[in-house]
Amino acid sequence: MNKIKTLLVEDEKISLMTLKTLLSTHFSEIDVVGTAGSVAESIEKINQLNPNLVFLDISLPDGEGFDVLKGCPVKSFETIFTTAHEQYALKAFDFFAIHYLVKPVTYDRLQHALNRYHEVRKKDEIDEQILKSEANDITQLIGQGENSRLEFKSSLRWDYYECRANKKLEEVILKSIAAFSNAKGGVLIIGVKDDGQILGLEKDYSTLKQPNKDQFELHLRNLIITCYGVPFATNNITMSFPVIGSHEICMIEIKKGDEPLYTTVTDKTGAQVEKFYVRTGNLSQEVVKPSRIMDYIKCRF
Repeated sequence: MNKIKTLLVEDEKISLMTLKTLLSTHFSEIDVVGTAGSVAESIEKINQLNPNLVFLDISLPDGEGFDVLKGCPVKSFETIFTTAHEQYALKAFDFFAIHYLVKPVTYDRLQHALNRYHEVRKKDEIDEQILKSEANDITQLIGQGENSRLEFKSSLRWDYYECRANKKLEEVILKSIAAFSNAKGGVLIIGVKDDGQILGLEKDYSTLKQPNKDQFELHLRNLIITCYGVPFATNNITMSFPVIGSHEICMIEIKKGDEPLYTTVTDKTGAQVEKFYVRTGNLSQEVVKPSRIMDYIKCRF
C-alpha cells in the first residue's frame, strides 16, 4: 500500500509531538514528510512536498489555517483541521475539510478522522474509474448511478409533469454545468431519469423548430455560450449523443474550471439574479452567503 504523504501544521510543540507520536505508533500508512509552524512556512512546505494529507492547525502565529488554503494555488491534498476552538467547525467545512479534530487529539478521534480520509479517497477513486469507463460502456456508466462526478437529467426543456415545453428547466441544466465546473468537473447526461431509466431526447426534440439532434445541440450550445461565454463553451464542454436501444441521449463532459462560474436564473418575482453553484456529493447546491462564496473561490481557484 502506498504511504500517505502527510504534513503536520502545528505551532505548539506539545500538540505537534502528541500528533506525531500517535501517527507513527498506530497508523503505519501515514508518512509524515514534514512539519510547519506558520502560514508562510506551511504554504512553502506544501509546494515543496506535495502532500496527500495536511493536518492543519487553525490558530497560527501569522494568521489562520484558512490563510494557508487561500495561499495554495492548487489544492491537491485533503485537509483535517485541528483546533481547541469548536466555533471554527462550520467555517472549516466551507473550506471542504474532510474532518475537524478538537484538541487534545486522542487515538480514537484520530482514527475516526483517518477513516474519513480513506472513505473520501476511495469514493473519489471509484468515481474517477466510473467516468473513465464511459468510453467502453455507456450503459454500465449509467448503471452505476449518480455520484459527485455524474448526474442525470430527464430532459433539457420538456416538462414530464406538465407535458409541455418549460424553458425554466434549461436553467437547471445550466446550474448543473456550473456546479461541475466550480468543483472537480464531471459528466451530465440528459435523457435519463434519476433512477437510471432511459427516456431519450425525443420529447425535447419535439419542442424545437427542427426536431433533431443537430438542432438540440445548437440550442444547448447557444444557451451555454449566452450564460458562460464562447471560451468556456469551446474549451470546457464536450458533447456527444450515444444511442441506447432506440433512444438517443446527450452526454456533456464538463472540465474542472479555471475560474468561477456564476449562473443567471429567474427568481420568483421574474427578476434575473446571479447564483453560485457547487457539486457536493450527488447534488448541485447553491452557496448562498457571499462570505462563503468568497472563501470557496479563494480556496478552489
